[in-house]
Amino acid sequence: MKKSGNISRLFDDIASRYDFLNHVLSMNIDTIWRRRLVDISRVSEGEVVLDVCTGTSDIEICFAKRSCAEKIFGIDFSRAMLEVGAKKIEERGYAERIKNSMGDALSLPFGNGSFDVVTIGFGLRNLTDYSMGISEMVRVLKGGGRLLLLEFAPPKIKIINVFYRFYLKRILPIIGGILTGKRSAYEYLSDSISGFLEPGEVMRIMEAEGLKKLESFALMGGMAYIYFGEK
Repeated sequence: MKKSGNISRLFDDIASRYDFLNHVLSMNIDTIWRRRLVDISRVSEGEVVLDVCTGTSDIEICFAKRSCAEKIFGIDFSRAMLEVGAKKIEERGYAERIKNSMGDALSLPFGNGSFDVVTIGFGLRNLTDYSMGISEMVRVLKGGGRLLLLEFAPPKIKIINVFYRFYLKRILPIIGGILTGKRSAYEYLSDSISGFLEPGEVMRIMEAEGLKKLESFALMGGMAYIYFGEK
């Protein structure tokens, strides 16, 4: 059973090497997926964005680069990840547009209807309650606001699925362990990916939480998906 405190400590432990490993292990494809998410969000001038489980702020920085969002807020429960993100934000000159805070995705410290766009990238699977997490994100959306989820999924093509699961179970923990000394952290990440919901299940939760105009966008043969819904 997932415990939020344990997961927070896990991300604190690997924060300093998290970006490097993410980009190497995904062959930098994760950057393309984040750009796609920002483009699908259709941010208009003056709109305000919240990125939940923002980690080291990659999605926030992507919004700052590729959109005309007025303000971009982020929240995460790992202090070490936020510290890495803060350095990146400062180095890129986005400190005026991006504001981060430490907090719990299951109890967001924002009022109802605060944001035009809410996103979460590769973080939903780390929540102890998926429905509650999505419910909170919907709560802080304005009417007509958009929720976008970026998350891994089991590929539908059999040969890709076999390779994908081998990579997750055998390769990812070894490389992650060698480079960070935290093999158990990458074993957890592997298990969290391979054990996550099917795309249809994610869409059903979004619908149950009142979202409309639901769409899903398969990435890399269904290796990951962007889910879209409007409040």
